[in-house]
Order: sequence, then structure tokens, then C-alpha cells
Amino acid sequence: MIAVVYGTTGELIKFAPVLRRLEERQTPMLRLCTGQQVEQIPPMLSDFGLPAPELWLGRGYHGGDLEQPRELPRWFAEVCFRFAQRRRDIVRRLRSAQRPSLLIVHGDTMTTVIGAILGHLVRVPVAHIEAGLRSGAWNDPFPEELNRRAVTKLAQIHFAPGSSAVANLIAEQVPGDVVDTGHNTIFDNLLDIPAGVPPGLDVAGEQFGIVSLHRQELLYNRSALGAVLSVLRESAHTRTRLMLIDHSISAAAVDSAGLGTLFDSDRFVRIPRQRYFHFLSLLKASAFLVTDSGGSQEECAFLGHPCLIHRAVTERSIGLGPDGPIVISRMDLDVVRRFLDGPERFRTEPLALLDSPSDRVVRFLEDRGFVPRLHPRPDTQAGVRPRGSVVAETEAADRIEP
Repeated sequence: MIAVVYGTTGELIKFAPVLRRLEERQTPMLRLCTGQQVEQIPPMLSDFGLPAPELWLGRGYHGGDLEQPRELPRWFAEVCFRFAQRRRDIVRRLRSAQRPSLLIVHGDTMTTVIGAILGHLVRVPVAHIEAGLRSGAWNDPFPEELNRRAVTKLAQIHFAPGSSAVANLIAEQVPGDVVDTGHNTIFDNLLDIPAGVPPGLDVAGEQFGIVSLHRQELLYNRSALGAVLSVLRESAHTRTRLMLIDHSISAAAVDSAGLGTLFDSDRFVRIPRQRYFHFLSLLKASAFLVTDSGGSQEECAFLGHPCLIHRAVTERSIGLGPDGPIVISRMDLDVVRRFLDGPERFRTEPLALLDSPSDRVVRFLEDRGFVPRLHPRPDTQAGVRPRGSVVAETEAADRIEP
């Protein structure tokens, strides 16, 4: 029995390729949702063709997505209360399974930490997908860096997206298995993205860039938010038209800071938040992306798409460097201006994956006996490794089914 805990669209996007593979194998699953983004989760499940969770541990804040830190205590109390109510049922489901049970979490959100704690409380091992990312500063980004480090202490299986993340975990001498998935599972969503502008958006054939800003460290700093929006407005009126995606949390921050006057209906415009695959199509049609999202950094690195990451630090190294499509501003507005002066010079060829990161996750779970094989091997013990080992990228590739 595999228990899966998620609560945000970011987690679900990267979970989806793994969940689809588990569905193909008819793996018994218990899906738990904390409802951090309770409004956005159902349509995204529909987009991915995935079933609804069996249990909603939370329903956001008064039935809406969490947007402010002050909303966290009420949501957290609801999650704890509902877990306490259903703990016996959860334990019964996990203990009655024919196969050994495992609880899987993803990433670095509050839900990730809660899920790892739940696994500890119901006494099943915890697997962490996207493990080992480190920024080098415990408080930046906050609270994501603390969340990652906390989950590492609670997990027994660490699925690390590349050699850098593996090295971090080895240096920390983490308990359990470290598995190199090569890259992030999000890449498995990007192989067949339709090009073109989503319905309802009129760009009149003009070149445009996208802006997507939603991290707390920027949105709650009115001075920094106003400064970067002013630079973007100037560029939109002198160079390339820009469209800011109105995430609910970013729209609230812009309006409360009185920054809505920076936008207009022509050059620097606000557009509604897009469903995931619509956003990917819009991204491919755009000239570049300005964002503070680590997930978008990985998507653009995979696509070879010019991208400015407006953050002080990033825990992800992919796409950075003189030959990569990713530029990190380190909150320096001069770096932002230089990027906007000629973003096309950062465009690169898309990455070519030798093996699917999600396949590597599922093959390891097959080897450990947590999930049934899609095509059982004659020797059911083939590929099983001692617990506590590091499964390197090349080793994982060797286990591709003939």
C-alpha cells in the first residue's frame, strides 16, 4: 500500500508522472490531501486524469487557497484534527495491505513536513521525492530550506534529482537509501507540450514575455516588489510586451501595495492564472520568462527557454552557467535589466533525457517490493540492493526493462 500526501499544485505537478505509473501497475494507494491550495487541486487532478483524494485532511482557509501566513494556524489545526479523527482508519488501511506500506511526500512545502510526520506517527517508512536540494542558507528561502532539512531527518528513502543533491545527502550522512533519479520528475510532463497561446488570450502575433512572481520573500517586501515591477514596466514599454500571471497570492500583494497602477491594457498587462498545460503552451509561445519559481527554472532548463530567476539564492543548479538558459538575479535590478536587454541570447537546445526520472522512482519501489511490477521478471529478486545504499544514476539506468 502506497500512501501519498500532497496539498499544493506544485507538489501535484511533480507527483503526477509517478502517480500515473503507479496507477498503471494497479498499485493499491491511499491519497491524502491537506488542501493548502484546495481550489486549484481538483481541476489539476482532472487535467492529469488522476482520481480525487480519498481523504481531505484540510480545506484551506474558509474553503479557499491559503494566501497569507496568518491563515496557516487555522489550516494546520484542521489538518491535525482530521488526522486524529481518521488515524485508526489510515493505520488499518496501511497495515492490512498485502505488500509493505510506504508513505511518499514531495518537495519542500508545509504539507511535505506534515506528511513525513504522519508517516512517523503511523509507523510506516517515508520516501521523499526531490530530496537533497540545498541553498546553503538555513533561512533562505524561508521556510522551504528548513522544510527540506526537516523531512530529510524523517525519511528513509531519498529520491535525489541529480548528483549535486546526492552529494548533499551523502555529506549529511542521511539514514536509509539515496536514489539518484538523474533529474526532477517534472521533466516527464514536458515531453509533448502543445505549442500556441491558450484560448482567451490575444497577443496579436506580437512577441511577448511572461512574468510569474509568487514567493513570500518577494511579495511581502513591498519595496522589492515595487522595484522589480517598475523595471519590468519600463522594459515592457520600450522593448517586449509583458504579461504578469495573476496568482491569487501575487494579485493580493500587488493590490494591497497599491502597485496596480503600474499595469495597463496594452504593454504591461495582468492575465488570469492559467491551468498547468495551458501555462506550458503559453511558455513555449513566449520569448522568455521572468519568475521566482524553482519549478519554472527546471521547466525552462529542460526546454532551453530563456528565464530570469528573481531570487537571492536558488537551491537548483540546473540551467545556470555561461551555457545555460537560466540567469539568477540575486535581487540585483541591473541583472534584471541586462537580461531584458537581450533574453534571446540565452536560448539553448532542449535537454535530452536518457531515462525517465519517474521510471527510476518506480523501478526502485518495484525492487523493494512496495509496488507490483508492470511486467514481472523471471527472477523477482533481480536488482534488489542492500538497504542504506546509494543507487547511482548509471546504476539506475542499468535496470531498464529489456
